[in-house]
Amino acid sequence: MDKFLVKISKSKKNTKTNAEKNVGLSEENLHSIEKKRSKIDIVPNTKDINQIQNAVSSDVVTSKSDQTTNTLLESDNFIQDPGEKSTNALILFSSGFGPYQPNNIIFPQHSGRKFRPEWYSSFPWIEYSPSSNSAFCFYCRAFPSNTSDPTFVSVGFKQWSKASYKSFPQHEKSFGYKEASAKLAGYKSSKKSGSIISKVNTHHQQIVADNRAYLKCILDSLLYCARQGIAVRGHREDEDSSNKGNFLELLTLRANDNDIIQRYFIEKEKTFRYVSGDYTNTFLEYLANIVIKNIIDNVIAAGIFSIIVDETQDLSRHEQVAIIIRYATKDLSPAEVFLGFYETETTDGETLSMLIKSTFVSHGLKIENIRGQCYDGAAPMRGSYKGVQARIREENHLAMYIHCNAHILNLCLIDLAKQVSYVRNVFGTLNTLHNFIGASSKRHAIFEKMYSVLNVSTCDGPKTLKSLSDTRWSCRLDALKAVLLNFQTVVSTLENISENDAVYVSDANALLKSINTFEFLFCIYFLKNIMLLTNVLSKYLQSSSIIYSNVQSMAKVTIQELCNMRCEESFNNTWNEVDILRKQYNVSSPILPRKQKIPAKLGGGLKEVENTIINKHYKINIYFAVLDNIINDMGERFEENNLYVLNCMQDILLNDMPNNNSFKEINKMYGFDEDNLKAETTILNRMYKTVHDQNNVQSKINFIASENYKAGFPTLTRLIQLLITVPTNSASCERSFSCLRRLKTYLRTTMGQSRLNSLGILQIERERSSLIDKDEVIDKFSAAAECRGHRLLLQ
Repeated sequence: MDKFLVKISKSKKNTKTNAEKNVGLSEENLHSIEKKRSKIDIVPNTKDINQIQNAVSSDVVTSKSDQTTNTLLESDNFIQDPGEKSTNALILFSSGFGPYQPNNIIFPQHSGRKFRPEWYSSFPWIEYSPSSNSAFCFYCRAFPSNTSDPTFVSVGFKQWSKASYKSFPQHEKSFGYKEASAKLAGYKSSKKSGSIISKVNTHHQQIVADNRAYLKCILDSLLYCARQGIAVRGHREDEDSSNKGNFLELLTLRANDNDIIQRYFIEKEKTFRYVSGDYTNTFLEYLANIVIKNIIDNVIAAGIFSIIVDETQDLSRHEQVAIIIRYATKDLSPAEVFLGFYETETTDGETLSMLIKSTFVSHGLKIENIRGQCYDGAAPMRGSYKGVQARIREENHLAMYIHCNAHILNLCLIDLAKQVSYVRNVFGTLNTLHNFIGASSKRHAIFEKMYSVLNVSTCDGPKTLKSLSDTRWSCRLDALKAVLLNFQTVVSTLENISENDAVYVSDANALLKSINTFEFLFCIYFLKNIMLLTNVLSKYLQSSSIIYSNVQSMAKVTIQELCNMRCEESFNNTWNEVDILRKQYNVSSPILPRKQKIPAKLGGGLKEVENTIINKHYKINIYFAVLDNIINDMGERFEENNLYVLNCMQDILLNDMPNNNSFKEINKMYGFDEDNLKAETTILNRMYKTVHDQNNVQSKINFIASENYKAGFPTLTRLIQLLITVPTNSASCERSFSCLRRLKTYLRTTMGQSRLNSLGILQIERERSSLIDKDEVIDKFSAAAECRGHRLLLQ
């Protein structure tokens, strides 16, 4: 091949010399040769064979000027001479040459006949070999096949007497010639319009692009339903249904402005629409897996993490376990991420611990990297021997247990309602009052009517009565405020019912007698002030961004404020304010409680009242008793999370001169280098003082993160990361249960666990789900669907 190309190049260099020797080739002839040299791709041609032959004849036929050009190569006839074995017709054709048809030569006779140049015009495929005095077919030589006639390909035709009326016409009708002509025509046409392969490839790419665009529309619609927490499927999804469900109805709506959805979904251009329940479950699973992968990558990059676990029962009576992971981000801020809902049959410590471990193994997380675990106060979770926290600590002693601080505060308020009789009676009356008015639409209508008639202005407060719940943490404050702000409306409603409702007159009178007293008014007003303080702490403890030191500080301040309320001045202020309300609502004056009877077996008689002064009775038996109870209870319960090792961390980060025992304890438990930790703490404190006046742990953490001092304080950064990783509450699990209630409604109780988990991940991790690469989802789907038979082309 290389020798052949060299010969062609030599012939080009000698073009002018040969022309001068023979026919005097002009400059126009030279340009015509160069124009024919171009790259051409081989492609099949589907035209009718007669049209192909005409096209080939018009393009390849050698004109008179081309004959002059062919004469150019007579001196190097071995290059184009078809009789030469080294001559390659396909290479010549791709270089711009046509059939070799010399004119200005002497054609020798064979059997009394000789080749006639007129045949060039009648049969444009003919080429003549001076060396062998024979004719060949240029088309068949360029594209030979098994059906090609070897006479016109390699041997050479010499029977001139049969040429024009028999052999040449017969050859044009042969299958080998027609096949070669078609290939040659396609070869020529690809020069202008591109090859069929490239056209097929372009068409294939367009189909793939449209198919992928359609699947992206499906994924967008599914993501919208998932992130909004609305149902995906409908009850009936056939063509006759007037409501096919949110997913299909959303696609129908989008088809009005989206041509791809219109073609694929409405007009059903493709057989597969991928909108059935199995496909939507598959897509939701892929979408959720991408979110989980992003979460796991971040957790693994952090190195250490903590777990937060809680369980609840859904509407299908299945126990759902929510698993949350807490870790420190690169900018030293805490992050709590949702790992999923997991169904379990039992909720004992062994089952839950095995569930947690198997989940970690499936996601590539290691138990030894856990540094904290936070649960509620249930025995299966916090049990010292067989609880989840004990079983986890058997494998990793560094996984310290934190009792959820929000649950601790809630338990303090529940105990308050149980231990003090006056508080217990008040909350019992509130609960009965809510059930009595709210349980009947008729009685509730009376309440609303009285509200509008009295023109009560509650500002931003509640306008209806609120129920009580042991798990809804702010419900007590809402219930107290609702009655206090709508006190006159409640009294008027009960009076109306007692006058007009013969069935419930006794219940209305009993409630009216209970609430229309100074004692009830004093208790709800006083308890409201206490709940306002504890509610601030309750809301703060539900944040996922707080750390241990902030919790301890906030709890101490709240307890201190409650202690400040326990004084004569504060009681007098409360007494006076309630007395104003008593006069405003026309409530009876305060009285001492009736004397209790002593049982006859104990001697009989009446029990003497300890305090004969009314306000002193309220101060000692109600005001101080309630405050003492909640102050002591909060102090004892929050002491459970007052862990020594966490206090050592706080001491190192907070104080200018930390205790040496703090460094030793950290070194003993976590293996930190004591000397490096001391040196970094000293330098950090000096640098921090130059720019900040306030001294707290959070501000120092922000200082290191904002100034990018992490590289300069590696040991201290690890300590901060550890402190941030330790959880303080399980409120994230409680929020996930709110999502669970929105997802699994009474109309969706048959939802499968896989779909429930996927929808929960996509809704709770909304920020991550909005960044999903849909091409990645389509690639995964395409790779997993290779054996499904006929489907949309996606690759």
